[in-house]
Amino acid sequence: MEKVRSGETPGCSNSALEKLRAGETPRWRNFALEKLRVEETSCWRNFALEKLRVDETPRLKNSALEKLRAGEIQRWKNSAMEKINDGETQRWRNSVCEKLRAGETPRWRNSVLEKLCVGETPHWRNFALEKLRAGENPCCIKSALEKLCAGDTPRW
Repeated sequence: MEKVRSGETPGCSNSALEKLRAGETPRWRNFALEKLRVEETSCWRNFALEKLRVDETPRLKNSALEKLRAGEIQRWKNSAMEKINDGETQRWRNSVCEKLRAGETPRWRNSVLEKLCVGETPHWRNFALEKLRAGENPCCIKSALEKLCAGDTPRW
């Protein structure tokens, strides 16, 4: 995500989280997670989510998540991942996932992003955000993200 924001990844100028913050969620053509899902990751060597997906989390030297942990991204004051790092996961007031779910996040104690930080979500084939992008879960009542948090991921 850091590479996306800094313009080092052509074709991916607007990352998923940036689009969420800007309210541009209807069109996700260059979405980073979409690239991971369709395995177009050849140019994402240092991308944090790719490393998480292939279980290379011990070597997140230059990734966005590593920089978040080190406090090097000052514009992420209200982001979900910073809240995780600060131990504030019980109060997701301005988090990305809470915005996606339109306030329906009372049971998000162990969110998807938190699981990503600890490397617990290796299966990225049909990621919940793709379902949201396709308009299949507009209310997100029992979305794929919620199922993932509940550990119900047999078809992922």
